[in-house]
Amino acid sequence: MTLHRILAMLATVAVLTSCGANSETKTDTAADMPKAEKKVYGKITKVDVGPTIDESMVKSGHEVFETKCSACHKMDERYVGPALGTVATRRTPEYVMNMILDTETMIQNDDTVKCLLQEYLVQMPNQSVDEKDARNVLEYLRKEGAERQ
Repeated sequence: MTLHRILAMLATVAVLTSCGANSETKTDTAADMPKAEKKVYGKITKVDVGPTIDESMVKSGHEVFETKCSACHKMDERYVGPALGTVATRRTPEYVMNMILDTETMIQNDDTVKCLLQEYLVQMPNQSVDEKDARNVLEYLRKEGAERQ
């Protein structure tokens, strides 16, 4: 076996181990983990969401979600990508917006996203969503999360 193959196998084992793929008692997927992001990757570093849900933003966010996200994501079931009904209760607003706006940076840098990629085997494509629409989608996901708690 060549050194290249050995290194490739070790890298694969390291990724699978860090994602918990071999855990017999694993009950949560990476998508189910609670908010714990310590580092923000992407251009969004602070999102002020406020205590109340903005219904006009929810309406706009729902429209964007249906157009750009619903082919791969459902609210309450695993589909091409993870269920998103409670993502806003499990992830920070900055995390959600950076995932929408700068998926590639998140995939390259965030360990949770790397684990999700290992689990779902499909990279989220860039949907060319602007910052305003991403914020509206976040508000829609916040409302969905609040209704599911």
